[in-house]
Amino acid sequence: MTNLAKPSIVSPHEINQIPETKLYSKTHLGQATAEETKALDSALIQQSQTVNTTDDQLPKPSMRIRYWVYWFRVGLSIFLLLSMLMGLGGCSVNAATVTWNPAVNVVPASVLSQVIVENTQLNPQAAAKNIRAWSVTGKDGKLTVFDFNTPDVCGKLGCLYVGYWFRQNQPIIQVLLRYFSPNLPPGSQLLAVGENRGRALPCIQVLQTAQKQLRQLNYCFNDESYTLANSQLFAPAKSS
Repeated sequence: MTNLAKPSIVSPHEINQIPETKLYSKTHLGQATAEETKALDSALIQQSQTVNTTDDQLPKPSMRIRYWVYWFRVGLSIFLLLSMLMGLGGCSVNAATVTWNPAVNVVPASVLSQVIVENTQLNPQAAAKNIRAWSVTGKDGKLTVFDFNTPDVCGKLGCLYVGYWFRQNQPIIQVLLRYFSPNLPPGSQLLAVGENRGRALPCIQVLQTAQKQLRQLNYCFNDESYTLANSQLFAPAKSS
């Protein structure tokens, strides 16, 4: 005869006790969580008060230190401003230093005589010792500018300046002939080397006075001669 397992019978009293036990556990857990949260908030408030108190207790810099810091900032601001102004103005006016030398030390005597005869009525032998020159190397050959440096070739338009293109094993070619005034404020130079636009010769910058201002003339080479590309005004010229 097969024995059948008897089903478990739960009394009504036990059934009523189950929800009360669960309800008690949830209530107890909720009370514990609320107490822990309250304790955590209290700890955070105390920590914040401690930090604020510590910040208030830190010693403040002395008046002497604050004084030096203030003037250091003022000096730094002035220095940066002057550096910016010099970068915009002075560096553009004097892009590169040009050194003039006696022309007899720059080109052969025969070449110098040719330059004098082609551009003036001066005696080549007598004028050669007074002429100055400077050269700048380009992508193809070099440019040499001659300053005749004599009143005989100066007038209302200024003094004569002539530039020649020198290339190896080729005849020299005149690429510049202009009258410029050499009368400039102290510290200003007449000619300077300009930018390189990928041509055979670089651009040159010419500084001239324009009423009470300085004007920079930018001449660039177009593979045949130097022509005026642009010009710009600078700060008022200083009286000598």
